[in-house]
Amino acid sequence: MSSLITVLYGIAALAGATFAAVEFRMLWCFLRNRREIRAAVTSTPRTVPLDASADDVPVFPLVTIQLPLYNERRVAEQIVRAASAQDYPRDRFDVQVLDDSNDETVHIVARVVDEMRARGVRIEHIRRANRAGYKAGALAEGLARSTAEFVAVFDADFIPDPSFLRTVLIDREGFDEADVAFVQTRWAWSEPIRGFLASSLALLLDRHFFVQKPTRAFIGNVATFNGSGGIWRRAAIDQAGGWSAETLTEDLDLSYRCALNGWRGRYLRDVPVVNELPEDMRAFKQQQHRWAKGNAQCFRLLTARVLSARGVLTDRVDEAFLLAGYAIHPILLTNLLLWPWAVLYMDRTVFWIVQGIMALALIVAPVSFALTVIERDEGLSIRSIGQIVSSFCVGVGLMVINTAGQIQGFLSSGGEFVRTPKTFHAPSEIAPEHATPDAYFVPLHWSFFIELLVMAYCLGSAGLLIQAGEAFWAVPLFFWAFCLGIVAQQQLTPAAA
Repeated sequence: MSSLITVLYGIAALAGATFAAVEFRMLWCFLRNRREIRAAVTSTPRTVPLDASADDVPVFPLVTIQLPLYNERRVAEQIVRAASAQDYPRDRFDVQVLDDSNDETVHIVARVVDEMRARGVRIEHIRRANRAGYKAGALAEGLARSTAEFVAVFDADFIPDPSFLRTVLIDREGFDEADVAFVQTRWAWSEPIRGFLASSLALLLDRHFFVQKPTRAFIGNVATFNGSGGIWRRAAIDQAGGWSAETLTEDLDLSYRCALNGWRGRYLRDVPVVNELPEDMRAFKQQQHRWAKGNAQCFRLLTARVLSARGVLTDRVDEAFLLAGYAIHPILLTNLLLWPWAVLYMDRTVFWIVQGIMALALIVAPVSFALTVIERDEGLSIRSIGQIVSSFCVGVGLMVINTAGQIQGFLSSGGEFVRTPKTFHAPSEIAPEHATPDAYFVPLHWSFFIELLVMAYCLGSAGLLIQAGEAFWAVPLFFWAFCLGIVAQQQLTPAAA
């Protein structure tokens, strides 16, 4: 029993520490090269002198703006209007509303499309017979109808500034190098972030855009598209094999396939595009489950190609770890389940050694959150420290739902693309006969009940350790139960439909 526990816990702990070491390497690089990293993801606006010759006047390439929608009555109108209002020559861009909806969204979009078309915008309302391929299938359908050199993609809750196309393609010369497959811009939030959940989610996502993504670009890791708020070069999509519904993270999949074909992505941190945070914990868990499942599918399908891509990728082993990023959640859950038995049955010297190694994993996430707060120009304060703690707890509390997604992703390809409900912005005229008030309500996911069971396991195991005279080692179990409890409690108060 002792030997088996030692082996199992040792493997789980070392796996967690290995992932932490990869993240720590990234953070160390960020700390040593902050100025250079900022410069790498910041571009100088292009200026055209007043006396410029014809040769100096920028050429506006053809662009198709794709808006994949599915039952987005709350935000459909605003994204169609924002995409149509681009400060870009009218004859050099068109808009495709890729509408797979089966609710009143269809009527809202039809009305706004007619209005925009009457104003001279080249816009199509594209409807499919079914949702084959989900978002990837919709994007591919639209691409088959476009002859544009570049394709911009915006999810329903994004509100691109009117200058977005001009900024990325012309002013910042995002595609000035021929091997750039796409330009990703930074996600920004549409209103001041208030409340426990919103501030926690914002910091979790900002860590990616303010610290992780810029540093990985500086190191030379594969740049990845984040599904929205960016522009693709059509030739790169075609050469890499196009959009695929084989995974639920079609953006990650295509990014790596492009990299394996010699293309690279570019990230512009100083170009924000406004969008919405998930409106409640149920919606956020739904989104996280899709990302975790898609991540596992990409790892299963692409890792062998990544590891064999000698001379194409800078650090193939590092890329494999990045592809496996969500695996930290099943590793964390395994550590939790083995913890009380490791305390009771492992050799204490070996146990202390393993804890020394695991200490690295404990400090990496809080440090990265702290650096994110600093990069957001907020500075460390009581409020920001509270955000760091809450984000860390929410991240830990997601271990059950993300473990479920990982297991499903390793076992199957594709799957239903479950939309994340978006917050209501501008009112639309919805005919009563078309209204479906309960359609956007997110029910409790079955993982909620597993979270309760794991909480009970933590508390019961903590009591067992206390009875055995190991009260000190029961503290981590109380912490894990607290994190799971936060996530569970937040699911009991969903946003109104």
